[in-house]
Formats: sequence, structure tokens, C-alpha cells
Amino acid sequence: MNQEIQKYLTGEILDFNEGFALFCKYSKNESLISWIGRKKDMERLIYNLKKLNGFPNLKANAKTEELIIKYNRPVDAVVAAMPSAPIQQETSEPADTSTITFRTFDDRKTRRSDLPEDLQKVYDDIAGDFKLRRAYHEKMKMATTDEDRAQLRAKILETEDRIRNGWATIDKFLLEQTQQTVTTAFKETTVRSYISKKLKKENLTPEDIEQLKIRVKALLDHGCIIKDAVAEKLRALNIL
Repeated sequence: MNQEIQKYLTGEILDFNEGFALFCKYSKNESLISWIGRKKDMERLIYNLKKLNGFPNLKANAKTEELIIKYNRPVDAVVAAMPSAPIQQETSEPADTSTITFRTFDDRKTRRSDLPEDLQKVYDDIAGDFKLRRAYHEKMKMATTDEDRAQLRAKILETEDRIRNGWATIDKFLLEQTQQTVTTAFKETTVRSYISKKLKKENLTPEDIEQLKIRVKALLDHGCIIKDAVAEKLRALNIL
């Protein structure tokens, strides 16, 4: 019997990330690790943790077990609070994560429901890779040889590449949507106010720069004059 797994399975709340990290730590089945990480399958995770633990005579938190049976895909419904991704509190209905405005995988915010179906799939893949990357980090901490650490580091870099490429695809779509909105519903005072507020920030992100470019282009396309003081700041940012 594994004491870490036993303690997790008999806990008050079964956190997916915590359990997945344990599974990655003790399981040798890389394909199953990848599958559970991508699908966020809580039911299969618990089953395989019990299997690793030798199927002792125990029952995990009854309320959690009930939800697993009821929803059959309970990661968002079972977990009352996940430290990496704030989600809705459990109610009598499954949590609807499409209404939550958070982006747990970097420092920006994206509504999944604002994306077309094909990009919602990309969004879900990023979520799976984010959890998988965390699990590989945990497993690398426990590695005892340089060879094992090198292999796990390679897996981390692979997931990082997929996360980065996935966000690049989504960000391209979002910027195109913003550009279309700003162009078709152009309002000079709104655009100028946006530019002014952004230029007051001390550290602009790459996304801030792209958003500024869209607004500046809209002003120029509509024949609006940009004041010298503002133009100087924009030139310093390579926007003009």
C-alpha cells in the first residue's frame, strides 16, 4: 500500500491536479499518463490510483464518488477549488466552465465560449497540456538519474511547444476579431481613450502592443490626427 496515494484517496476533496501528479510520480505507463492528462478523466484517474495502491478495501469520499458516477466526466464538477484554475463552486448541476473568464495557462484571459468550435478544441488541448506539463515537472523532481531527468525535460518542452502554438492560433483569431470590431464600429473618442490608457502602463505586453497597433491603424485609416506627444511614444514602441 502506498501511503501518499492512500492519503489522497481518503481525503475530503479529490483534487485532479494533486491526484494526477501522484499518478505521474508512480506510474510507468506514459501513454495512460498522457491520455488521462488530456481528457482530464477523474474516474479513470481514481481507478488507476487504486490499482497502483493494490485495491485496498477503501472508498473515496462518498460525495465525490457519487458525482463521478452521475457526470462520468467530473473534473470540473468534483473539484471544489483547484489552485491552478478557479472554477465555479459545486451546485446541483455540473459546473459550466464555458462561462468562466479566466486563462489559467498564461497571464491573459479568454472566454472559451467566445471561440468557434475548432478553436474550443485547441483551448481544451491546451488545458490538457498544461496539466500534463505540471505533472512532468513533479515527476522530474523525483527522478534519480540524469537520463530520466533529460527524458522528462524533453516531454516538458514538447508540451510547452504545443501550448505556445495553441495560444498563437487562438490569439491570431482574437486579434482579427478585435480588428474587425474596431474598424466596423469605429468611434474616435473610444479609440483615443484606449490608446491613452495603454500608454500610461509602465510595462506593455506583446498583446498590448498588438492591440495598440489595431487602434492606431484605425485612427490613421479614418484620417484622424495623432498628437506629437502621443506619436513620439508610439514611435518608441515601434508602432509608428
